[in-house]
Amino acid sequence: MGLQTNGLSLEIVGREISGRPVPGKPRRPAGPYLLGLPALLLSSLLLIPVGITVVAAFRLPDGSFGLGNFAVMGDPEALHAVGNSLAWVGVALGLVVVGFLLAVVSYRLPGVSSFLQPALVIPFAVSVLVSGATFRLIFDPAPERGTVTAVSTALFGSSPVWLGPGLFWLVLVSAFGWTWLGYVVSLFRAGLDAIPDDVSRTVAAEGVTGLRRLRMLELPLLRPITGVVTLTLVIAAVRVFDLVLIVVPGPMQRDADVLGLNWWRATSTGGDPGRAAALGVVLFAIVAAVAVIGVRGLRRRRWAMPVSVVGADRSVRRPRPSRRSRRIGWTVGFAVGLVWVLPAIVLVATAFHSPREAGLRGWWSTAGLGLESFTDAANAGLFRALLSTLVIASIATVVVLVIAVPTAYLVAWGGLPTWLGRVVTSAFVVLAVTPVQMYAAPLRDAIGAAGLAGSRIALGLIHAAAGLPFAVLLLRSAFASAPPVLVAEALQGPARQSAVLATVQRTYRPALVAVAVLEFALVWNDFIVGFLISGSGTTPLSLVLWGEARQFSASSGTVAAAAVVASVVPVVLLLTFWRTVVRGLTVGGRR
Repeated sequence: MGLQTNGLSLEIVGREISGRPVPGKPRRPAGPYLLGLPALLLSSLLLIPVGITVVAAFRLPDGSFGLGNFAVMGDPEALHAVGNSLAWVGVALGLVVVGFLLAVVSYRLPGVSSFLQPALVIPFAVSVLVSGATFRLIFDPAPERGTVTAVSTALFGSSPVWLGPGLFWLVLVSAFGWTWLGYVVSLFRAGLDAIPDDVSRTVAAEGVTGLRRLRMLELPLLRPITGVVTLTLVIAAVRVFDLVLIVVPGPMQRDADVLGLNWWRATSTGGDPGRAAALGVVLFAIVAAVAVIGVRGLRRRRWAMPVSVVGADRSVRRPRPSRRSRRIGWTVGFAVGLVWVLPAIVLVATAFHSPREAGLRGWWSTAGLGLESFTDAANAGLFRALLSTLVIASIATVVVLVIAVPTAYLVAWGGLPTWLGRVVTSAFVVLAVTPVQMYAAPLRDAIGAAGLAGSRIALGLIHAAAGLPFAVLLLRSAFASAPPVLVAEALQGPARQSAVLATVQRTYRPALVAVAVLEFALVWNDFIVGFLISGSGTTPLSLVLWGEARQFSASSGTVAAAAVVASVVPVVLLLTFWRTVVRGLTVGGRR
């Protein structure tokens, strides 16, 4: 073909196109991938030890590989521990159901949450170790000290030994439920409050009430939140460790044995490391299998409405409760809230008795009132432990925020290939449910070999690595919960991402607060990581509590005083930010 321009004649010879067309792919800049590098480096603190544990579980004493170490599961004690761990999973699932029903009741009866909500938050703010110590005080077998024993004796002339064989399970489950029920109720209630008004109006107009409304509307819409709650409680239940140590008297602890405790005994007695690693792998398998329920809820965030909302009659409003219903709600909320806060009252009242009087009489006695127990707690190293715990919790919280935000941003809006995004998300889910026993022994050995035993920085980084997966999942959900149009714009590049971030800041800011508050509180209240990994130089606050609680009868006043001081910071923190924390936790499941 010929082409003439500006008097210059050009001859262009075309070539016939042959062969199959090759599809093109836009080049992905490598820059955004660097956002995930810090998360990869921090996660390696868990990934490498987990890999070492898995290899050790399959490596036999002669150096070959096989399933021989898993023969430990044929041991009667190990089987008993597996059965108890599965029972705890059942307790967690039962607590999810109870919490959901309580949330529905508080939703249908306005006024219940006015008194109940603060009472439910306080137990969640304290550590499991403090909860266990509190319920051991309440169920003390001596009627002159134990509240429940004293009431049973006054009513029936005698009382069972609540901390005796079999009955200690009631104390354990009560303490676990007291700790976690507020979390469950709060998240479900937030989900119920987020149901759009037009949907409620349509449901009311179509005459959907009672169980039918529960099945057709509330359960489908709350399924994402159910996934978050189930995942959290299953992890907490299978990780039960310190609760058994502090509640159950020593001679009966093997009856309450769980896999985590069985693993600890296997490692602390110098047994075969391969068999101990096999116990950790079995524990992880149980957690991962049951956590699938929660993961399914996390993956699905949008649900088809079972009723039509098109053309909803705006004149139909959500039915207003009668004055009688509101009065019943206030009465029920006040009564349940008072009962729920009673353990905290018992703990505080015991702390203000002298150690001698606390060991002889109940919290209701006026003898021996004073600050002597607090003085004894201070002499046991309480304030040094407070400073150490503050440093560790602050390090972990700052590191998690600095690394989790860009990582979640990358996964949600960084333009990762779909398959890679799923792989990364799945990896964080696996790390989130990984028990401490899967990485404790290799990390303890590595820290000791590096001369970092007792290092607060090392322990803070380990806590950050353990908290990072859940933080990334939560923040990713917050970023991705933006409307699809905005998400599509965010994927167009950094300029559009900045604009979209400014638009959805109300969505991700509560999630940031939730990550910061929960990470700080969980590290502050931690026992198991410090107990299994840290050296004596770190002296986390919970370890001081544990040291005093080993002589519980003689140290109940000192333990109560230390527990009260240990609980002030997380209780104030959670009460101050609880509404924002709940908004942040439910942001991905309220669409």
